[in-house]
Amino acid sequence: MDKKYTFIGIFIALIVLAGVSITLLNQGGSSDSGGSQEVNTSTSDEQSVNTSTSEVTSTSGAKTVKHGYLPSNGDALIFVAKEEGFWDEEGLNVELYQFTKGTEGYNSLFGNKLDTVGAGTSDPATYIAQGAEITIIGGLMSEGQFLVTAPENAEDLADLNNWKGKQIATIAMSNGDLIYKAALKKAGIDWKKDVTFLELGSPNAVLEAVKTGKSDGGIIWIPYEILAQQQGLSVASYSYQYYDNHPCCRIALKTETLNEDRDTYVKFEKGLIRAYKFFSENQNESVDDIQKYVNVDKEAIRQSTWSDYFYASPDPNKNGVVEYYQMMKDSGYIDTDVRVEDHIDSTVYKEALDELISENPDDQFYQNLLSEYKEMNE
Repeated sequence: MDKKYTFIGIFIALIVLAGVSITLLNQGGSSDSGGSQEVNTSTSDEQSVNTSTSEVTSTSGAKTVKHGYLPSNGDALIFVAKEEGFWDEEGLNVELYQFTKGTEGYNSLFGNKLDTVGAGTSDPATYIAQGAEITIIGGLMSEGQFLVTAPENAEDLADLNNWKGKQIATIAMSNGDLIYKAALKKAGIDWKKDVTFLELGSPNAVLEAVKTGKSDGGIIWIPYEILAQQQGLSVASYSYQYYDNHPCCRIALKTETLNEDRDTYVKFEKGLIRAYKFFSENQNESVDDIQKYVNVDKEAIRQSTWSDYFYASPDPNKNGVVEYYQMMKDSGYIDTDVRVEDHIDSTVYKEALDELISENPDDQFYQNLLSEYKEMNE
């Protein structure tokens, strides 16, 4: 294998040799249920959790799965599945751990501190391109990325041709980061030379850079577009304008973990599918569930979640991920010969869906999901 593709292996080995501990701390009020915690990259040995979670069971006998999530309504199905008890009913004890950007979640996954991660497609795809043995088994959302700017600059930055010479704040490897860079490439603009990208650590940091004039614009995700507007900024463009219905947050885990205990992750997906049905039929209750993990008011959650620029779905959308991966290659975002198809197992989701259809043969909702599965994965 080419040296550049061994980066992940070297990176993980260095973490292990250095004894770096990924700390899992209580989230401090973001979840009323007490079921959410933060992923912290502190090296404090006193607070580190050094447990291979694939071997853990809870005191009730349920299998424990540690899942890393972003505090965004894009992870709505995770929050609904947890709060409505769907995973409990499937015999799983799912513990939730918060991170602020995908790289933090994947560092914890590679360090055996998490079992599964829900983050944008760019994150797992980039690691896969570099040789990481991870597998995508499901989805959470599509679209939901934006460019925000000062109101007086919104019309100007709505045209990608006006990005030349501008500085744009972004979060590396986020979906919006890739979507806009690919759109620039398609428009004939060299995003590596003609635009300066300021890489920051969180959506809040991006908003601050735009508000203070440090950056001309900033790339963020839901629900930060609502927060941006509340702080006097404007949305200049939406990611769907450049790639309609593009996949975003995917559920991924180590391939080894999936191979050792496939049944657990079929149950995990089953809980997410049930959450999707609940989410689709119970808006008010879903808003309440989401707000326990996303620190914005209920109306902002409702406005951002039930919109025409965000779609929730647990379907892995294999075809969409393959297309997205090719776009990453075409835009110069990644350079690899690794096939992403070899790192997507959509049959985990399909098995979960088949079980639900068998248990609920007259439920049209699940039948519709089966039709969608065939369109997006076969």
